Amino acid sequence: MQAPSLSEIFGTDDHGRDRDTARHLADQMLKHHWHVDQMPWDQVPLFPIKADTNRERSRRLQRFYKSVVAVQTRAEEIAVSIARRLLIYADAEGLDVAYRRAIAALMNDEASHVATMLKLEALADEVYPETKGRPEESPLFSVLMPEIESLHPAVLAIFMAFYEASVAIRSYAEEKTYKVASVLGAMAPRAAEDDGRHAKTLRIVAAEFLRIFRSRYGDDDHGRSPEWRTQILEPFARFYTLMPAHEFHLAGNDHRQLRNVRKVVAQDIDFMTRILDYLGVSREAQRYAQVDTIVDRLPAG
Repeated sequence: MQAPSLSEIFGTDDHGRDRDTARHLADQMLKHHWHVDQMPWDQVPLFPIKADTNRERSRRLQRFYKSVVAVQTRAEEIAVSIARRLLIYADAEGLDVAYRRAIAALMNDEASHVATMLKLEALADEVYPETKGRPEESPLFSVLMPEIESLHPAVLAIFMAFYEASVAIRSYAEEKTYKVASVLGAMAPRAAEDDGRHAKTLRIVAAEFLRIFRSRYGDDDHGRSPEWRTQILEPFARFYTLMPAHEFHLAGNDHRQLRNVRKVVAQDIDFMTRILDYLGVSREAQRYAQVDTIVDRLPAG
């Protein structure tokens, strides 16, 4: 599935209007906010599985979709945790109310995503009690979640902007293509539209936090600044370098998805590079943060 381009998600770069953009995004997120009770729970199946699917294939699909939902639930829980932390940082730094409103609206959206995914998980356990999803968690999530409280807000905003623009929208775009009506498919277009607004919000929030950081420590000095290395680049690299492992985790045992991992990682690199370029992070600093070299973590072939 071809994910939207970065320009389609983010629009025109214009740092001079970030505050106005934040205000507009806050209004848009509140206008388009939706709740768990708006999903067609009693009208369509939970997952896009035809009623006449044979038992063996049905069990495989049940396991696959349960695993998809579990990963997305965890991603949404992490998004809520990051948004909460960003709002605390924004208050502490005295960010303009436009940015704080935008972060709060984003957190409100993500909370609805969590509520929907958790209800979907609970109902799936009732409908398919004998089918279990994959028990293991993404290596990215297991490392990221415990460290959210201690990370610099710019690192949190950059990484979440990237994840929303690349991984989340790509996953929901895939779900929109399912040919059998389902609750999962009904949620996908709503969540994808939300995540486009979230990615743009997080990009301009990251720019604001980096503006404050630069006012205190200067620019990244081409990746040689000790403050940039210890507070921004090294923590960022710790999570970003787990993206190939995360993409393999998302692919699971799906041979079609596994064949696309190298292409997906290349897209991840492109998205992250363009976000960091927008934020004024030098290419030397990006190399120090291993932005291009995550492709080397893929197996040969």
